[in-house]
Amino acid sequence: MKELALGAAVQKQIDEIAKSLDLAQNGRTVVRLCGTDDPNKKTLELISGEWDPSKPWFVVDEGGKIHALTNIESFMQFIRSLHGVSSENFSLKLEKAIWRNLPVDFGDVWAVAIAELESRLAENRESRILEVDIERLVERIRKEHPNLFYHIKDDMAERQDRD
Repeated sequence: MKELALGAAVQKQIDEIAKSLDLAQNGRTVVRLCGTDDPNKKTLELISGEWDPSKPWFVVDEGGKIHALTNIESFMQFIRSLHGVSSENFSLKLEKAIWRNLPVDFGDVWAVAIAELESRLAENRESRILEVDIERLVERIRKEHPNLFYHIKDDMAERQDRD
């Protein structure tokens, strides 16, 4: 099959994207989206690769913008992975914020924070847990439950008063 030419800049961009996604040069499909006389129809022209629906396709539109086309299973797997990473990132930020505030028992502070987040979700189903200001959440827990945290400044002041 004869490969059709793309602009050098577009080809370079596809190469960089494919490399970052670990897609082999010979295993990727590139198609061009072409207009027709009918404004409700477009055609796809194979530039390189093959018409393999099991692999993602790079689609170059009439303006030279690159799009990705993939099957729904791959797309859903990507979205689930993204949610997993976001959730893990949120958990790590919460953990860091708790440790930074010197908890007496990390597990207790974690349980209070999770209960607070669940309460917010129950009150407002539209809210997004990942958009919570974690520092402010831990700060509020520290104020409402001071027994869950060490208070080094207070301890130092008491020692100075005793001495």
